[in-house]
Amino acid sequence: MSPSISLITPSYRGDLESCRLLCDSIDRYVTGYDVHYIVIGDEDADAFAGLEGERRRVIVSSSLLPPLWPLLKWRGRRYWWAPHLRLPIYGWHLQQMRKIAMTLGQPSERVMCIDSDNCFCRPLDLNVIASTPKLAQYVAVGDVNPSRPSHLRWWQNAHRLLGLNVPAPPGDDFISQMVLWERRTVMSVTKRIEAASGLAWWHALARVRHFSEYLIYGVAVANDPDLAERHERVSESPCLTYWEGPALDAAGLASFMCGLKPSQTTIAIQSHTRTPIEVIREVALG
Repeated sequence: MSPSISLITPSYRGDLESCRLLCDSIDRYVTGYDVHYIVIGDEDADAFAGLEGERRRVIVSSSLLPPLWPLLKWRGRRYWWAPHLRLPIYGWHLQQMRKIAMTLGQPSERVMCIDSDNCFCRPLDLNVIASTPKLAQYVAVGDVNPSRPSHLRWWQNAHRLLGLNVPAPPGDDFISQMVLWERRTVMSVTKRIEAASGLAWWHALARVRHFSEYLIYGVAVANDPDLAERHERVSESPCLTYWEGPALDAAGLASFMCGLKPSQTTIAIQSHTRTPIEVIREVALG
């Protein structure tokens, strides 16, 4: 059987147009993959139905995770709850859990997790990534430290969830805009969480609340020689990201894209910069 890889994008109604642009850029530039899965809440199924295609599936949360009850918004966030949870969880928690559940629920050996605010702007043959002996794992060495308290807390909780002793910082960061996972490593990670917590993996994450799926995966690989042997640490992200600053116009975005390195195929323009989707589409897709 030939190597296989699929793409997984968690999204929601508020990111619909960004997700549509990502889909169009995948259709333009990306080859060599099995399926692009868009994972959403059941309440957004009608909005995303039009994005389905020959190699694109829209998957609702209830087909992957136990049902959760939506609550009223508070401070601009949507929350979900169930009687077995200590506290409500919000959409960002659910998106992370859906990535894990979707990875386990699909058949490809490897997956690329890519968020809605990414846009491909160069050709990428994912069959090349599917076929490499070791899976590239982005690592920012020593980037988890007290100057980044959220990352530090997520990194510490990753160790606890996996049943590992928490070392002193600094630690390595594994968070990026485009992250590659191996399905059997994700299976190993969830089994370890369940063994350490005595709970289903998603229940353990929901109870911790402060976690990063990418840090959990990265910490697991870093602390297991067998998993590490199947991965190759790399220091360059395949995506060029515009994290903060004023909204970009076409000239500004074109100038930003001049910073793409030869190995980078994708840009990510953070939504809080308020750069119009139409500008990104015009410059990236023409």
